[in-house]
Amino acid sequence: MEQHPIPQAITTYKFKLVGDMTLKQFLELAAGVVSAWVLFNSPANFLLKWTLGPFLAFFGFSLAFLPIEDRPLDQWIINFVKAIYSPTQFIYRPEVKKLDIFETIKKPLAAGPILIKQNQGRLRDYLESLPATSTSVFDQAEAKYLEHISNLFSALGNKIRPQTTTPSPTRPLKTSLKGVRVRTLSHPQMCLLPRATVYQAPAEAKVAAMPVIQKPITKPLTANAVKTTKPIDKIQTANAVKPQPITPPPLKPKTQTTNPIFATGVILPQRPERPNLIAGITLDQAGKIVTGVILEIRDNQGFPVRALKSNKLGQFFIATALPDGIYEISAEHQDHKFAIIRLEAKNEIIPPLKIQAVA
Repeated sequence: MEQHPIPQAITTYKFKLVGDMTLKQFLELAAGVVSAWVLFNSPANFLLKWTLGPFLAFFGFSLAFLPIEDRPLDQWIINFVKAIYSPTQFIYRPEVKKLDIFETIKKPLAAGPILIKQNQGRLRDYLESLPATSTSVFDQAEAKYLEHISNLFSALGNKIRPQTTTPSPTRPLKTSLKGVRVRTLSHPQMCLLPRATVYQAPAEAKVAAMPVIQKPITKPLTANAVKTTKPIDKIQTANAVKPQPITPPPLKPKTQTTNPIFATGVILPQRPERPNLIAGITLDQAGKIVTGVILEIRDNQGFPVRALKSNKLGQFFIATALPDGIYEISAEHQDHKFAIIRLEAKNEIIPPLKIQAVA
């Protein structure tokens, strides 16, 4: 058995009965040729013979050997006729259908005989029919304990409650007191007098005792005492401490502010192309690049609005523009000191700044 070089579809295989044609192709071609031959041999009009005859022969040939988009011509004709006579307009009419879960189903209960008493009687008969088992000591003790508990409940149920007698109210004794009038009340009355408020006297304020100044006892001065008082006064005035002038503490030197210096010859990768953008370079006293300089931009009131740091090339720049106003740019570095630059933004393009160390 020889193997096919190319696999073929077995389900769609068409048997070729007449040469290289299938039976369907042969019948379609034969129908076209026979209808053309019959038309030529008929006593029809000459013009009709030579117009319909070749058309019928070509139509049979096209049905057999001219498929369109891998479909035979007869299938195209059948689909065309079906499309013409089939409806082209559809009307959708929704039908409201309730779901089964929202429907209440009422099933009537089947009335049957009540077999509770009958079942109880059967259960009692079944239990009586069981053979008696020998009770153990534990079961006997349990039965006695349960019987004792049931007797307690029965004793509590038959207990007679004692009758409670309310004592009769005793009348107060009348005493004959002089100047006291007694009035009897037929029914109780509410006391509508306001509550008495206890008055507390304020604490007496203690007066601080003033210190008593004793007058010095003056003695009559003698002639010797008068003489000795004068040189003592001179010595005390000579040894008196002279007041020293108070010198105020020295004021800290303020950081000097300078006008901005623009770096015209420096080429920056990002030059300011919009107004009020600040960019520049940081240098030391010798004009060399200083990296890692912390820059702070403060407004006229002293509040910081931007903070940035110079990169490895000593360059710095901001991405967002500043509003118009006067600003101060301060720079800090552990090895260098910089002066504060006072800059005014006027909605103009600011050239790159050159911030150079002063110490």
